[in-house]
Amino acid sequence: MSSASTRSYESKQASMTPPAKDQLSHQGNDVREDFQTLIEDVASSVHDYCKKRPQMAGLMIFAMGFYVGWKIKPW
Repeated sequence: MSSASTRSYESKQASMTPPAKDQLSHQGNDVREDFQTLIEDVASSVHDYCKKRPQMAGLMIFAMGFYVGWKIKPW
């Protein structure tokens, strides 16, 4: 590269917006916050459902345990 094209390249880099790394970092934080909000919403919904219908929640937990136990066959 000639010195003129090197200076032109450097001036273009200097005039660019914040680095893509920072933008990706902010996007990653936004995604993490959205996922955390989703998990908290699901957890509160499950908690409310279990308070309203404890027998059904117990039956579902028993059924899931039975299914997992059947699939891993510990005997």
